[in-house]
Amino acid sequence: MPSTTTRSSAPALAARVGKAFLVTVVAVALSHLILSDGLFLSLAGQAAANMGSGPGYSSDESYTSAVVNTTLTMALVLWMGMRLLRERRVFVMVLVGAVGWFLTVMGNVGTLLERAYGVLPLGPMALFVVVTALASAIVRPARR
Repeated sequence: MPSTTTRSSAPALAARVGKAFLVTVVAVALSHLILSDGLFLSLAGQAAANMGSGPGYSSDESYTSAVVNTTLTMALVLWMGMRLLRERRVFVMVLVGAVGWFLTVMGNVGTLLERAYGVLPLGPMALFVVVTALASAIVRPARR
């Protein structure tokens, strides 16, 4: 008699991690674009304030909004991407992705602030993508 448990088979789990990998790469690209644009705005505001004509917003506001927007974008794109690919119960992956992206950004933001439109180091971004994709394998049990 076949088992009635709802455990994932190895091919289904591999497909889920593969989908998560692709979605995470897209989320990183979009979130990085939002982050670098927001930080460029912060640098421009800081430069304008140093020259005596402020842009009407502080560079601290731009910096904070860039970090918040990139973290929210990461969570939203991860959730929407996995749902569009018909994957359910992605809460753990989204949580790991949002917190991991925030930590990756805050740990490496100095490289982005060195010059306009800088790029985060590839090592931490690759580690982030792998960890987030593997987090998709952790599935909360369905409610009964």
